[in-house]
Amino acid sequence: MNKSYFEQVYEKTHRSLIKYAIVHLDDPTDAEDALQNVYVDFFRRIQLYGHLDILSPEAFLIKLLKREIIQNYRERERRRLHFVEEIKEDRIPEEPFEDVVMDRALAEEIFRNAKMLPKEMYRTFVLYYGYEMSVSEIARQLDVGKEAVKSRLLRARNILKQRMGETCSTGGNAHE
Repeated sequence: MNKSYFEQVYEKTHRSLIKYAIVHLDDPTDAEDALQNVYVDFFRRIQLYGHLDILSPEAFLIKLLKREIIQNYRERERRRLHFVEEIKEDRIPEEPFEDVVMDRALAEEIFRNAKMLPKEMYRTFVLYYGYEMSVSEIARQLDVGKEAVKSRLLRARNILKQRMGETCSTGGNAHE
C-alpha cells in the first residue's frame, strides 16, 4: 500500500514534535492538543495548496507548532485572568471550606516545591502524579527507559519529602 505524503510526514516527524511540544508546554495534554492542531492545519494546507513548495516538512511543522505553543500560553493567561475575576465573586464552596483549603494548600505547596526540581525530574513528576500517566507511557513520551522514569520519580519524592517533611507522602511504588 502506498502511503500518502501526509502519512509519511506524520510517521517521520511525530516523535520529535511531541517531545518538542512536551518540553515547551510541560503539560502533556496541552502538548498533544497543540500537535493535533498542527497536523490538522498541515493536512488542510497540503489539501488546498499541495506540498511541492515545502522544502522541509519538519521545519514547516515546527513553525506551526511554535505558533500553537504561543497561542496556548495566551489562552492560559486568559483563563488565569478569568479565574482571578471569578475568585473575586462571592461563591460558596460545595465541599466543607476547611477540606478545600487544606487540600488546595497542600497541593499548592507540593507544586511549588516540585517546580524547583530539575527540569526532567519535574516533568516526569507532573506526568506521573498530575496526569496519571504510567511509567511506560512516560518512558515512551520522553524517549527514556522505564528505569530512568522510576529513578526520577523516586528522587523527586525524596527531595520533596526532605523539603516539606513527611507531610508530602506521595506514597507507593511507580505503577506500570
